[in-house]
Amino acid sequence: MNAASAWASGPIRSRSHADIPSAQTASERAREVKRFEEEYGEDWDGTMIEYDSDFVNLPEYVAAALVNGNLRAVLQWLSKGNLKERVNAKWEDGGNAGLLYIAVKKKQLDMMSYLLLNGADVNIFNVADASVLTTSCYLADNPLKAVRLLLSWGAELIEKGKRLTKEREMVFRHEISARGNAEIANLTSTVLGGRRCEIVSAPKTRDDLVGKTCVVEEYVEISDQYRVTMEFTNEVLLLDANKLNRRDRTPQDPGYYVESKNNRLTRRDFKSNEDCQAFIASLGSDVMKSSEVNPDAEAKAEQAAADLLSELGLGDLEGPSSSASKKNNQSASGKKKKRGGKKKGRK
Repeated sequence: MNAASAWASGPIRSRSHADIPSAQTASERAREVKRFEEEYGEDWDGTMIEYDSDFVNLPEYVAAALVNGNLRAVLQWLSKGNLKERVNAKWEDGGNAGLLYIAVKKKQLDMMSYLLLNGADVNIFNVADASVLTTSCYLADNPLKAVRLLLSWGAELIEKGKRLTKEREMVFRHEISARGNAEIANLTSTVLGGRRCEIVSAPKTRDDLVGKTCVVEEYVEISDQYRVTMEFTNEVLLLDANKLNRRDRTPQDPGYYVESKNNRLTRRDFKSNEDCQAFIASLGSDVMKSSEVNPDAEAKAEQAAADLLSELGLGDLEGPSSSASKKNNQSASGKKKKRGGKKKGRK
C-alpha cells in the first residue's frame, strides 16, 4: 500500500457525533493532503481504494470538505475519475456514509441534485443496510427540504436491506416525531407525500393539466385530497389520489438540471419537461463519455480523463491559474505524472 492509500484508509483521529469529520479533522486532513501532494504529486487522489466489489472508498478529506462547505474540492475529486462510481463512493470508516447522505445532513440541495443527476443511487445503503431517506429522517435541525428532494427522486424507507413494513413505519414515524421531525413523519405517512407525480386525469375544466407534473406538498385529510404544486408554473391545486401517478425524477427526466462548471454548481430551470429533456438529450454522448471507463484499458482511461478535464477547464485545489501553469509546464517538458493504480481489498 502506498503512502497515499495508507492515509486515505488510516485511522480517524476525531469525529463528530454523527460520524462525519469535524472541523478540526478537516483542517488536519487538509494539511496532510498538501504534504502528500508535494511528495506524490497533485494527482495522488486519482487512486481509488476499493474495499470490495460494491463500492469505491470515499476519502475522508472529501467527506470533510463537503461537511465544511468546500464544494470545489468535492467537485474536483469527482471529476478526477469515473463519475458514476465516485458519486456512489462510501466512506468505509464513517459507517459507509456517502456523499448524498452528507449533502442531506448539510442541506446542500444543489449538490444532492448534482449527485443524483450523475447516477448516485437515491437508495444507497450505509453499513447497517439502511437507505439515505431512512437515516436522514432521524437527523436533527429539520432536514425537510432535503427529504422532499429525496422523495421526489424516488427514495424509499429501507432498513436492514428491506422496505419498512406498515407496523414498522408507524413506530418509525413516532421515533422521528420524538426527535422533532413531525413534519417529515406526516409527509411520509401517505403514499404520495413529497412525491413527484404526473396528472393522469384532469379535474373539471382543466384538460390542460393531463400529462403535466407536480410535487405533492401534503395530504389534506378533511377533503381526502393531495395539495400539489405544479412544476414550472407553481400553481397550487387540490387533487384526488386517483388523478395522480408517481413520476419519480430520473437523470433523463429531472425537471431541472444542476451542472458543474469550473468546480462550481449552476442550476438550470426550464419552462417545461420537454425543454428539460431536450437539453439533457443535447448533452448526449458527452455525458456518456464522462461516465464510462474501460477497466481493461487504464492508459486510455487516463488519457480520456485528462482530455475531459482539459475540455471542461477544471482546475486543481490551488485555483485555475495554478492549474494552467502546471499544464503548460507538462506540455513543455513532455512529461506526465503517473497516477497510482487501484488497491483492492483491505485485510
